[in-house]
Amino acid sequence: MSGLFPAKTPMPPANASLAAAEGTQITLRDRATPIWSVAVSALFSMGGGLCLLATAVFFIFLYDEVAMNGQKLLAGLLAACALVPILGVLIFDVCHARALSGLRYIRMRNDAVGRALVGAVASGVFALLDPLLAIPFLCSALLSWLVCRYATRLLKTEPLWAFDTQEAVSLLTGRDQRAVELIQAENGESPFLVALLKVFALAALVASIAIASWLVAVGRLNVAAVLTIAFVTYWSADAFGTFFQQISRADPEYLKRAKSVALTHPPFSDDPASDEAAFVVHDLSVHTARSAPLLSNISFRAEPGTIIGLCGDSFAGKSLLLRALQAPHDLQDLFVRGYVGLRGTAMWGRTAHNSPLQSVLLPPQPIVAPGSGAQNITCFGGPDHLARARRALQSLVFTADTIERILTTKDISTLSTSEQKALSIARVLALRPPLYLIDRPEDGASDAMIRALGERLRTDARHGHIVLIATENRALLDQCDQLLMMQNGRVIELAATADIRARQSSGVSRFTAPRELESEDALDGWICSHFRRDGDEANRRAVCMVANEMLSLACQTSGDTTEAADELTFEFKHFTGKCEIRLIDSQLSLSSGALKKAEKAAATSVEGERLSPLAKIMRDSLSVETSQTNGTSFLHVSIKTYDPRLLTQRKADQNAATKA
Repeated sequence: MSGLFPAKTPMPPANASLAAAEGTQITLRDRATPIWSVAVSALFSMGGGLCLLATAVFFIFLYDEVAMNGQKLLAGLLAACALVPILGVLIFDVCHARALSGLRYIRMRNDAVGRALVGAVASGVFALLDPLLAIPFLCSALLSWLVCRYATRLLKTEPLWAFDTQEAVSLLTGRDQRAVELIQAENGESPFLVALLKVFALAALVASIAIASWLVAVGRLNVAAVLTIAFVTYWSADAFGTFFQQISRADPEYLKRAKSVALTHPPFSDDPASDEAAFVVHDLSVHTARSAPLLSNISFRAEPGTIIGLCGDSFAGKSLLLRALQAPHDLQDLFVRGYVGLRGTAMWGRTAHNSPLQSVLLPPQPIVAPGSGAQNITCFGGPDHLARARRALQSLVFTADTIERILTTKDISTLSTSEQKALSIARVLALRPPLYLIDRPEDGASDAMIRALGERLRTDARHGHIVLIATENRALLDQCDQLLMMQNGRVIELAATADIRARQSSGVSRFTAPRELESEDALDGWICSHFRRDGDEANRRAVCMVANEMLSLACQTSGDTTEAADELTFEFKHFTGKCEIRLIDSQLSLSSGALKKAEKAAATSVEGERLSPLAKIMRDSLSVETSQTNGTSFLHVSIKTYDPRLLTQRKADQNAATKA
């Protein structure tokens, strides 16, 4: 849509990042699981399990040599030798934790895998001794798998804490933050499932003792092996239950993530060299699992050095758009599709390798990590980053004591919300990415801080940085080169700030849409946004019907197939007793004969008769006029409206007169 890709204007050259000019270039690495960690974790877990099984082997020697044969001296010796595999368990567990320090989640998941593998090995060894000894292993594993696979869908999980109505009032009124953390925590396992798995392990224990005792009675097994078999069987059955319980749960790594993120091809451009420096968004859509659209076909571009303000109603989708641009994978249970590219490179890719910083999202609520203020403001960087961040903070906070408190605090949680806000803004400015994505920076910030932020963004824009900022602050909007107007998750206009404000001051609003019938819903939403008073239903219906016929009339126009010709622009303005809609279309061509024919058809029409779109417009409007300027056609339509307040007052007067 060409209107969302405004004509290119001379911009300052995209200089090298100021961050690189001051010192080290900022790079990042996305969170990733090392490939080697899975194998290493499983090996350590198997090693610990094998040492535990080796410890059980000493039960045989202790029972046979000491208890049965009376070798008293061997009791201490065998006990001392048993300490070797016991120490092995300690060594494997400690080395496991040290080797995968900071990867606790991986250790926990692969520990269950390693234990289950050791249990499978033990069952194989016992099956070689006698096939009957493998029965408890197989039964416990099968029952655990069946229960975890199918019963977990029916069993209710247990929350960390359940609250009653009175307690809900307490926590929701801000009296107990710990209670809020407890109710937001992930639910635990079903108590019934945990009890069942424990029962299966105990049943395997009893079955192994029974089978081993029978084998001893028939002379096929040494009595000294009964205790070892029972211990190993119980441990293995518990390992199987833990493993199947784990794989039956959804991997937490994939919870609270987008259902699908589909990267499409970039739009075709007549000037590829320009795209190498621009920020391009093409056909970006976000919808729910039920196909309810949240963002619809968002397309625009921003040249280097451009500041674009995102404007619209509270539920227009501005914050969602910024999140979709920066982190679409974090849009829980949503489907994302489109193309987002900066400097010719798609932005949605994630990598475990060092890569240049492309963009930074500044959300309304500060993002902080456990640590000190200096660590947070530098992204845990070095002295060079701290010096740069200090200068950025000094440009926002003009009190030396506050600056020192932010930078020297050992615990970021001790800072106030305003101080954390200043820290987060200063961190973004210190990073100086090619693309700033800023969402409501005025929340929790002082007027002086906002003015300083606006001046700094303007300075960075002169050096080729691009800024997208969702804000209602007038000082920040004054710094914007263009305004991107949004409504109901759609872009209705992207134009110069001065042009949009001039139209708004005159009462004119504008809507831009593709030349297609699918734009009808978006057009209706835009029309309805101008009639929000109680009793405006008839106004909405009447104006939407005319606007939809204007869209149909434009869609019937054929000829030029360029991108500019595939776009329509509507303008709307209120008057007393009427409203006016103007269709701006480079392809619309209506002769005087066509107008007279449509007017005659509208005048002689009867109910149920099929009319052309133009005739319907004539029938339902006060007046229809056409004009043409510089090759662009205009269709002016006036539609009668009413003031619902006058109707309400008239009814009240009539009721009062009737009662009198």
